[in-house]
Amino acid sequence: MPQNFTTSIRFEGRRHLAVVVPMTRSNGLHFEVNIPGFPRFWLRWGTSDKYELVKPGDAKIPDGLLLAVSDAIEAAQG
Repeated sequence: MPQNFTTSIRFEGRRHLAVVVPMTRSNGLHFEVNIPGFPRFWLRWGTSDKYELVKPGDAKIPDGLLLAVSDAIEAAQG
């Protein structure tokens, strides 16, 4: 896994540039996600076998955007 990576994701018919920064925390691997036009958010692998928001109430991130970022993280992992 790279220290950080930039990827182009497709959401609602548009391309968005996403910067993803993996971070090791005491409770696992978290991913800081920065996309212009959206609030910064953090993802981690959840108990439901998918990436989920670390603090779901903090950011109103559309589900489609979460899925696009999740796919990008999985592709970067190999």
